[in-house]
Amino acid sequence: MDRLGSITAFVKVAEEGSFAAAGRALRISASAVSKSVMRLEERLGVRLFQRTTRSLALTEDGRTFHDRCSAILAEVDEAEREMRDRAAKPTGLLRVEMPTALGRLRIVPALGQLTARHPQMRITATFADTLSDPIAAGLDAVVRIGYPRDNRLMVKRVGTVRYIVCAAPAYLATHGLPESLEDLDRHDCIRRMPPGGDCVASWWFRRPDSSESFQRPVNGTMSFNTNEAVIEAGLAGAGLVQLHTYMAEPHLKSGALVQVLSDYAVDGPPISVLFPSSKQLSPKVRAFIEFVSETLGK
Repeated sequence: MDRLGSITAFVKVAEEGSFAAAGRALRISASAVSKSVMRLEERLGVRLFQRTTRSLALTEDGRTFHDRCSAILAEVDEAEREMRDRAAKPTGLLRVEMPTALGRLRIVPALGQLTARHPQMRITATFADTLSDPIAAGLDAVVRIGYPRDNRLMVKRVGTVRYIVCAAPAYLATHGLPESLEDLDRHDCIRRMPPGGDCVASWWFRRPDSSESFQRPVNGTMSFNTNEAVIEAGLAGAGLVQLHTYMAEPHLKSGALVQVLSDYAVDGPPISVLFPSSKQLSPKVRAFIEFVSETLGK
């Protein structure tokens, strides 16, 4: 029996009044309990019990040691209960990172529902559009768009990006409504530059007859390296823009933008929650995954 086991056996003998009763409580033999207590006495160099053929009583040293050990074991029991409670429900600080636009427009506005559902959770969120190392950064989870490849991370898909083409009503009133992809050649398309690059990204489309997705280069007088700038230019009537649906939704609802070429709208890369690989997924991360999946599903 280990050190903590010996102390547990000693306390149980003191509580039950005999080695036999302590053995029944601990589900071990009385002789095993007796030997454990004797080894404890040898290690401490004191006598813990006064033994007779008819009775068993704590010595003065035994009473002092029992009081300290009872308090220690109570703390251990409380620590175990706390860990079981933490494993059963989401608690504590959750550190997450998410894409700037997706997080700001779709996830953050709903975060209050998550903390209301789990009031013992606290959330610290940061925003980045390139994949951070969640392990080095001390993050519990990251939300990412695309196809991450890191075998240290578990990936849970929670949604899909969809590309749509939009324009301000004033632009369409002046330049007309594009009805086919060929019409794009006569329109001013506001283009997006990928992070860290000086090229411009082609636009994604779906063939209506086969649902096959493909990329097509577009022409325009303006290119930006942030989604916010692309959206602002589109709202100002500077040209057509291709946006993720979550970026366009508020402006479509308000009428500030109008969707065009709906037949060519296409699903893009997946949205996933990534978290460090482990055998035990913590309740707070599981709750966050369920929340993001539910939020994006709406």
